[in-house]
Amino acid sequence: MNKLSKLFKKIKSIKITPKFVFKVFLFLLLFALYHVCEYGNSWAGSSRGAMWQIGHSVIPYATLPGVFTSICTFILIAFVVAYGKFGFYFSITILIIRFIRLAISIANHNLMVLPGVFMSVVALVSVILIYHSNAQTIRTQLKHRKELEEFTKSIITAFTNCIDGKDAYTNGHSYRVALYTTMLANKLGVTDQATLDKYYNIGLLHDIGKISIPDAILTKPGKLTPQEFETIKSHAQEGYKILKDVKIQEDIAAGAHYHHERYDGTGYPQGLIGKDIPLVARIITVADAFDAMSSTRSYRKKLPLDYIAQEIEQYAGTQFDPEVANAFLSLYEEGAFDNLRSDEDKVEN
Repeated sequence: MNKLSKLFKKIKSIKITPKFVFKVFLFLLLFALYHVCEYGNSWAGSSRGAMWQIGHSVIPYATLPGVFTSICTFILIAFVVAYGKFGFYFSITILIIRFIRLAISIANHNLMVLPGVFMSVVALVSVILIYHSNAQTIRTQLKHRKELEEFTKSIITAFTNCIDGKDAYTNGHSYRVALYTTMLANKLGVTDQATLDKYYNIGLLHDIGKISIPDAILTKPGKLTPQEFETIKSHAQEGYKILKDVKIQEDIAAGAHYHHERYDGTGYPQGLIGKDIPLVARIITVADAFDAMSSTRSYRKKLPLDYIAQEIEQYAGTQFDPEVANAFLSLYEEGAFDNLRSDEDKVEN
């Protein structure tokens, strides 16, 4: 029953994409070609003694079953290569049916099918070998991919620790922003785990440009001068410069580059407006502002959660994407940040 529910769940999760349509078309095409070859095999086998004339040459029809059977074998291998485990079991099922049919023919003393038996054995062995070879290749690729993901994760973690380590007041900021980013993305309907993982990594590195900011400015307790503020603002562009050539993960520089853009176009560094700002950056903008307000900084203490919610609601449509702001407010109403409220109560007591 559990397997059936998993199967139905998997069927429901199928998305009709061009790739999916192509794979269905290819499957039907291969299936049709296989049956054409099987029919040609049967027809040629029943044409005993007949000859096929091509120009000045003649070919006995008796040789054609071997040709058709070979083509059938290639088609079965194509099923395995194109469809993996499903293609393997589908090919095995076809071969079992073929063996049953050949066994019935032999039982009826039709020894003309013996070459077909031999070719079917060859087809069976070929399908099994190809499947196991592909499975081994896939396992190797998955192992290398996992190792690469672990390496990428460790590098991102190292960079994140460098970023947060520059300021004791913001220690852990990048991790919290990454967490809030995935929470908001999920609330907005992003359910694909690969995308959520990508957003988490982008969130971790959104402040990487601060590595280039002098500590005296970054941790200054008082008000920044206009020149110092311009230096702080440069971390967005500097973060983009650091990450722009990293090809191992798509859009990895988007958070660093655009998380200070504002929905109304008054942000920096490029003054992008509305949906021109990448979605992940619009999400990080809210996550970043929320963590900044809910954390104690060198220039002020943490703000009450209710006040933060009012601020994000007030600036929805100007500083923040209204949809992302509404997602935050929904999480707030659901109590997703109640642990922060509990911390406030502890401080007050």
